[in-house]
Formats: sequence, structure tokens, C-alpha cells
Amino acid sequence: MDLHALLTLSLGDKPFANPRRISLLEQVANTGSISQGAKLAGISYKAAWDAINDMNTAMPEPVVCSEKGGKGGGGAKLTEFGERLLKVYSITSQVQAMALAALLDESVDMHSLLDVMAHFSLNTSARNQLTGRINGIDSFGLNDKISVTLAGGQQIQISVTHSSRERLQLALDKSVLLLFKAPAVRATTHAGELDGQNCLSGRLLSVTELGDKAELAIDINGKDIIYSVMPLTQMQSLAVGEPCFACFDATQVILASMN
Repeated sequence: MDLHALLTLSLGDKPFANPRRISLLEQVANTGSISQGAKLAGISYKAAWDAINDMNTAMPEPVVCSEKGGKGGGGAKLTEFGERLLKVYSITSQVQAMALAALLDESVDMHSLLDVMAHFSLNTSARNQLTGRINGIDSFGLNDKISVTLAGGQQIQISVTHSSRERLQLALDKSVLLLFKAPAVRATTHAGELDGQNCLSGRLLSVTELGDKAELAIDINGKDIIYSVMPLTQMQSLAVGEPCFACFDATQVILASMN
């Protein structure tokens, strides 16, 4: 399904930037000319001049500065504000496209922008990326224990410094992203009982052998997949399709949030 939306930035009830004007600004930036930019954007010179004049006078800072004379009716270039406008429009369009894609993908949690962005666009060296919501915060001197509920209902404990908690503005019910590497996860048929150890129940989906090691994919409540890398010698009791636990230390989890 080709679902899309046209992004328009408005000041009051008047459009300030829309796809047509953004295309014009991009061509002016590429050609250094309003007349050439208008031609490549598919609009008349008068319409281009009126649009640029309207944008230049609508905000405290202009988007285009021009000089009279010269080839093609005078030189023109985007101001620093104009360049930032193009970048902001591009970023906002990407977020809008991700939101529309999320609408059509039932596997995407829609609790927050962080959920959507993590699903579609975030790439890190950490194989495991989970989103959840904070349900508890306990202080222990320099460190705080953060309890996070995942989409499937299971909980993870994370240990962060008190200063990190304040810097990230962590609070109850806030959406967070959890990152941890596959080698930090141990797959087992029995849940651990060590303090500071997370053990999430799931089902072993697959095993991919990598020399003397293997990468395991573990389904957690049908909502998340956790990956583990461990030696083949430690996998005797594990079988694809059978229940297992994904265990990892609370200190191995990196927590990210959007303020």
C-alpha cells in the first residue's frame, strides 16, 4: 500500500514551507540562481520570487539572499537559516514516513516516537535492541536500579549511575531503549537466581553455527527477539522450538531515552 503524506510547515494559517517550496530551495542551493532553480523546480520565475519573498519576510531570518545582476538574473544562495530549514524538513519528513510505515506494521509498538525510530532506523553494534517503559526506580548510593517493562510484559533490571539517571531525565512510565550485545546473553534451560541477573523466559527460534560458537535467536513472548552468542559446548541441553531463558547481567545493558 502506497500510503504517504505531504508535509507542510505553517505560520498561523499560512503555509511557510511545503514540498513545492522545499524543492525550489534545493534547486536554488544547487544552481546558485533563482531563475534556474525555478526552472528545475517546475515553476515560473514570478512564482519562485513570490515564494522566496514570502519566506524571507515571514521569519526573523531570511532563507535566501540574492544579488542583482549576473548571469541568469543574479546570484542567490541559501542563508544558514535556509540550510537548517532544509535539514529540519528532511528529518521531519523521515519521521513522518516512519510513522506511516508503523501504522501498517502491527509488530511496531506505538507507545512513543522512540519505539518507532528504534524499529525502523536505529543501527548500532549492539545486536539486541528492546524498547520498554520504566515501572520502577530505586536508589542505592551512586547507582540506581531501573526496572523496565517490555512489550510482552516481562521486566528487565538495569543499573545506571545516579548522575546518568538525572541526565537522561528518567521517570516512571517513560519510554526507553535498551541495548546489549549478544555475547553478554547466556541461553539456558534454567533461570538464574543471582542478584542483578536478568532471565527472560522464551523459546529458542534458531541456532546458527559460527565455527566453535553459535548465534541463538530467542523469542520473548512473541514481542521481542533476543540474540545470544555462546560456545557450542554450552548448548547440549538447548533445542530449537523448546522453552529456554535468556540471561544477562543488569550492568551489561545500555539505556537510551529521548528527553
